Amino acid sequence: MTQAPSFFQGVSFRLAKIGIILAFVLGLLMSSFQLYLDLRNQRSELNELFHRVLEVATPPAVRAVHTLDDDLSAEVVNGLLAYDFVTHVQITDDLGNTLAKGESKSQPSGTRWITRLFNEENRRLETDLSIPGYDESATGKLAFTVNMDQALAGFYERSMLNLVTGLARNALLVLLLFFAFYFIVTKPLVRLAREIKNIDPEEPGVKRLTPLRGRKDELAQLVDSGNQLLNAMELSLAKRRAGGLALRKSEEHLRQLIDSLPVLVGGRDEQGRYLFANQTLAALLDSTPGQMREQSARELLVGVVDDVELVLENDQRVIRQGIDIEINEEAFVTPDGRTLYLQTHILPVRYYDEVIALSVSVDITDRKKAQAEMEFMAHHDALTHLPNRVQLVERLDFELRRASRHGYCGAVLFIDLDQFKNINDSLGHPVGDRVLKEVAKRLVSSVREEDMIARLSGDEFVVLLTVLDEDMATAALKAGEVGEKIRHIISRPFLTEGLELRTSCSVGVALFPDKDNSAHELLRYADTAMYQVKEKGRDAIEFFNEEMADKVSRQLLMEGDLHRALEENQFTLHYQPKVDVGTGQVVGAEALLRWHHPDKGMISPADFIPILETSGLILDVGQWVLETACETLVHWQAHGWWKRGMRLSINISPRQFRRAAFTEDVLSTLERHAIPKNSLEMEVTEGIVIQDVEEAIVTMECLAEHGISFSLDDFGTGYSSISYLKQLPVSVLKIDQSFIRDIIDDRSDRVLVETIITMGRLLDLDVIAEGVEEEAQFDLLQKYGCHYFQGFYFSPGVELEVFDAMLAEAADKEP
Repeated sequence: MTQAPSFFQGVSFRLAKIGIILAFVLGLLMSSFQLYLDLRNQRSELNELFHRVLEVATPPAVRAVHTLDDDLSAEVVNGLLAYDFVTHVQITDDLGNTLAKGESKSQPSGTRWITRLFNEENRRLETDLSIPGYDESATGKLAFTVNMDQALAGFYERSMLNLVTGLARNALLVLLLFFAFYFIVTKPLVRLAREIKNIDPEEPGVKRLTPLRGRKDELAQLVDSGNQLLNAMELSLAKRRAGGLALRKSEEHLRQLIDSLPVLVGGRDEQGRYLFANQTLAALLDSTPGQMREQSARELLVGVVDDVELVLENDQRVIRQGIDIEINEEAFVTPDGRTLYLQTHILPVRYYDEVIALSVSVDITDRKKAQAEMEFMAHHDALTHLPNRVQLVERLDFELRRASRHGYCGAVLFIDLDQFKNINDSLGHPVGDRVLKEVAKRLVSSVREEDMIARLSGDEFVVLLTVLDEDMATAALKAGEVGEKIRHIISRPFLTEGLELRTSCSVGVALFPDKDNSAHELLRYADTAMYQVKEKGRDAIEFFNEEMADKVSRQLLMEGDLHRALEENQFTLHYQPKVDVGTGQVVGAEALLRWHHPDKGMISPADFIPILETSGLILDVGQWVLETACETLVHWQAHGWWKRGMRLSINISPRQFRRAAFTEDVLSTLERHAIPKNSLEMEVTEGIVIQDVEEAIVTMECLAEHGISFSLDDFGTGYSSISYLKQLPVSVLKIDQSFIRDIIDDRSDRVLVETIITMGRLLDLDVIAEGVEEEAQFDLLQKYGCHYFQGFYFSPGVELEVFDAMLAEAADKEP
C-alpha cells in the first residue's frame, strides 16, 4: 500500500510556496515599475513647479536689475530660499555684477544615491532678465540651484510606504491563499483518495463517493463522474436486460427531437398516407401527430396547398426514382386563414421495410416579407414613401422610349423648396420632416395617377408628367400650368404644433423627347432650370433652354480645367501694393489670384472664381493661396524687406470661412510657416459675417489671438451695419471700388466715401480705398483723411519678382 503524502508534499503547500515566490517577484517588479512611472511624473511636476517659481520671481527681479535695487534683489533671493529645495540664489546685472545672492545648507539624507542614479543631485536654473518694450538684449540674469534630493524627499517617503504596504499585502494574500487551497482542494482530495481506496472492484455498486454538497467545481464534477463511472459499471452487468428499454427510450428521444424542430417534418408513403409527422406540422394543420398517422394527404392538405395532386406526384417521383426535389417557395394556408410561405425539400428515406417521401419545410414568410420591404426601400424614399432616384430613372428611361415610339411629349419638373433650411435650423428636423411629408401629399394630389412623384434628397422633388400632348408647345403650356398649380399648393400654409409655416418652391422644367437625351441628362437640365430660378429670386418657374445648356457646358468645361489648373500649378499670385496716403510708402499688399491657362492665356477672376465657389474647388484653391502667401511672407522676411507693421492680405471666400475645419487648417498652416508676427490679414465680406455673426466672431477672435488681423472688404455694398461692426474683431475697412470710380462726378458717392472714412476713424479702424486710378481721386481721398489706398494710380497687381524689386528699392532708400 502506498503511504499517504506528508503535509509538506501536499498540493496546498506546493501551491502556497509557488504563490509566495511569484507574488513577491511580481509585486517587486510591479512596484519597481510603478515607482519608476511615479518618479517620471514627479520629475515632470517638479519641472513645472521650478518654471512657475522662475516665472513668479522674474518680474520683481527684472525691476530690481532695472533700478539696481539691492533691497528688492535681496527680497527676491530670500523669497526663493524660502523653498526648502532651493540651496543657492544669485541675481546679476548685465555686466555680471552680483546684486544679491544667498545660500541654504542641504539637510543630510540617505536617499542621495537614488537621486544620483536617476537625476543630477543639484540642478541649476536661470533666466535672462529683459525689460519689456526695450530691445531683446538681456539686462541681467536670475539663477538658482535646486537640491533634487530635497525636492524628491516627499516622493521617497510615499514610495517607501507604498513598497512596504505592498509587500505586506502580498504576504497576507499568499497566507490566505494557502488556507483557501488547503480547505478547498487538499482536504477534499485526501478524503476522495481514501474513499476510492476503500471501494471493492468486485462490487462497485455497494459503495459510492460522498458528494461535495453545495459545490459545483471540478472536484464536485470529479466525484460525480466517479459515481457515474460506478453506476456505469453496475449497469453494464445488466446490459442485456435493459437493451430493449434503452432502445425504446432512444426512439422516444428521437421523437421529441423531431417534434422540437422549428420546421415542418412529415413522412408519406406511396399511397399518400402520413406515417408520421412532427408536432410543428400537426399544430399548423390543427391536429396531433397521432391523429395524422395513417390519414391521407388528400384529406389533410385540401385547401391548405394550391395543388394536392402535385404534392402526391412529387412524393411518387421521389419514392420510385430515388431523387430529391427542391421547392423554393409554396403557399401554405393554415386553418385560421394565415398564409405562410414554405421552402420544401422532399427526399427518399427508408422507414422500417419501405421507402417513403420525407418532406422537410422551412417557414420563409418573415424572410419573404423582409425581402419585399428591402425591395420597397431600394426604390422608395424612407420618409415620404415616394419613389426615389433609382425608380425615377428607371421610369424616366421607359417614358423616354415610349414617347419616342408613340410621338407624344412629356415633361420633368424639378422642384426645390425655398429656404427650407431655415425650418430645420429654427424648429428642428422633426418639424421639417412633417413639412416634407405634407409636401409629398400635396404633390401627389396635384397630378394624375399616371404621373410620377419622386423625392431625390433633402427638399428636392421631381414630377414626371407623361403623355401631355403631341405638340411640344402645347405640352410646354400644360407643364407650365401644372407647375403653377404646384407652386400655388406648396405656398399654402402648413399647420404643425400650433405654428403656421409658409414656404415657396422653385420649379425647373425640361420637356422630352428632345435630341435623344438620356434620363440623367433630362434631370440635369431640369435641375439647371431650377437653379436659374434660384439665381433670379426663387418662387418661380423656368423652362430649360439652349442658352442654359451652353452655360452649363461652359461651366463644366471650365470646372475640369480648374481641376487641372490646381494639379498642374497653373495658378499664381499677383501682389498689389497698399500705399500710405500721407507718405506714399508701401505698407503692405493684397494677394490676387491669377490663372494663366496654357491655351487660353490669362482668364479673368470674374469668370473662374464663381465656378470655384459652386464646385467646391475654392476650398483647395483657398488653402493653396494661404500656403503660398505664408511662403511669400517668409521669403520677404528672409531678405529683410518686410518691416514691422506691414501686412499681406488674402481674400477668404464664404464657403472657405464657414467650413468647420477652417480655423484648424489656418492654425496648422501657421505652424508650418514661421511668418513675421502680425503680418497676415484676411479680407472677408459683409455677407460672410452677417449670416451668423456670433459664429463669425468666435472664428475671427480665435485667429486674432494667433496674430491674424481682419479687414472688411467691399464695405458699403452690403449691410454696412454699425451694430455688428462694433462686435467684429475687424481692424480695417475697405471702401469698394464702385464708390471710388465715380467719386469725382457723383456727389452721393463722395458723401458715402467721406461718411465711411469718418466712421472708420471714429471707430479707430484703418480705412483703405481700393480701385484708385486717378490723381483727382487720390487728392480727394487725402482730403477726406483716408489712411491707405491701392489701385492703378500707384501700381496694378504685379508678379512676385516685380513686387520683390519694389520692396528692395524701398529698403535701399531707408536711412
